[in-house]
Amino acid sequence: MSTTSTLPPELDARINDAITRYPDLRPLFEDIRRHSNASPDISIPAHSKKRKLEDQVSHTNGASAPIGISNPTIAFECKDVSFQVPARKKLKLQLVADVKDKAKQEVRLQNQQSNAIDHSIPADQIEQVFCLPVPEKQQRQWNFVIFPKPGATTAEGMPCEQMVFTMGEVAPTGATTAGQAISEQDTFVTVAERELNGLLQPQGKHVVIPNAAEFVSSIPQPHRKNEKAYHVKVYRGSKDGYLFFLPNGIVFGFKKPLAFFPFATIEAISYTSVLQRTFNLVISSREPPASSQQDEAETKDVEFSMLDQADFAGIDEYIKRHGLNDASMAAQRRAKAYNVNKVKKEGETNGVAEVNGGAEVGEDGLTELQRAEQQLQDQEDEEEEDYVESGGESDGEGEYSEDEDAGDGDVGGEEDAMEEDEDDG
Repeated sequence: MSTTSTLPPELDARINDAITRYPDLRPLFEDIRRHSNASPDISIPAHSKKRKLEDQVSHTNGASAPIGISNPTIAFECKDVSFQVPARKKLKLQLVADVKDKAKQEVRLQNQQSNAIDHSIPADQIEQVFCLPVPEKQQRQWNFVIFPKPGATTAEGMPCEQMVFTMGEVAPTGATTAGQAISEQDTFVTVAERELNGLLQPQGKHVVIPNAAEFVSSIPQPHRKNEKAYHVKVYRGSKDGYLFFLPNGIVFGFKKPLAFFPFATIEAISYTSVLQRTFNLVISSREPPASSQQDEAETKDVEFSMLDQADFAGIDEYIKRHGLNDASMAAQRRAKAYNVNKVKKEGETNGVAEVNGGAEVGEDGLTELQRAEQQLQDQEDEEEEDYVESGGESDGEGEYSEDEDAGDGDVGGEEDAMEEDEDDG
């Protein structure tokens, strides 16, 4: 049976595209169409599990591409890229932009045999991108880690997945760019970082790399002894991995699911099971509401075990420097919303503008946030003073009681002496 569809052509095209990628959802969408009195012919083969590249850029009835990019152009492409997440295989990495609207961009993972798009993340749905050295490798390699925003979805409404792919410090043979030309000094790492920075720039973000000023492991790398190590080997349950202490948060990788703890979400960090050689690290962080019915974020504890004691001092210094061991600082970190992830501009230091991001400065030369911090500090100082004074009063009361008892004894002695004088008189 075929009737005129009452669904908008764009929505109808998105449904067809979703059925292409997820054939198991066909009965659900057919029921939705029947309910809306719309049962158009579905000519998409049921065995097709991947959407084709040409399906993304053109649709019947003049409908725009479901990915939200109607005039796509490939800004960067690299073949045979080794991915660990979301799948362990080699894929073609593409950064795609809209010709008319450069702000509309996305990361695509394309199957090299079928040209089907396995996964994608719109640029505005990216939480953060990291470029991290791969530990325990003889040759220098770097993992690019892409975290989508909590609850991020593609234009088709499918959840965005984390991505991890590896690049080597070798000539970028086979990589192509539409922007800056690749030079002889470039490597896969430098080209990928530059292109990803271009993708993130409209979002006010950039690729974050480890910083020796933040944290460096005290444990030498046996395979490259003269190089600094920025990782700490840990276990999360039975799963082994690495912690990276970075300028804007802490990352756990590289096995799925990876974890990113931005400073603003960390309530506190504490130590447990501190032994002679190892210790555990517990990160208490706020997670976004699990559903629309849940108003407030929940605090969840994540424990990482078997950290080497040799790195305790460096980790502890990092935690204290950022106030991550003080739960009372959590609200201030959220309010301040660290700007370490933004490209520094003139007049900025450590990612925070000297004018405090345009915050209004009062007559006392402080912003509202600074004034609140000062009030909190004053309050803590007063509490400490009150505690000391209270202790002094207690001691004083005790001393006063002893003196009073002694004084009472003297007064009693004087009275007895006066009575004796009167009797003598």
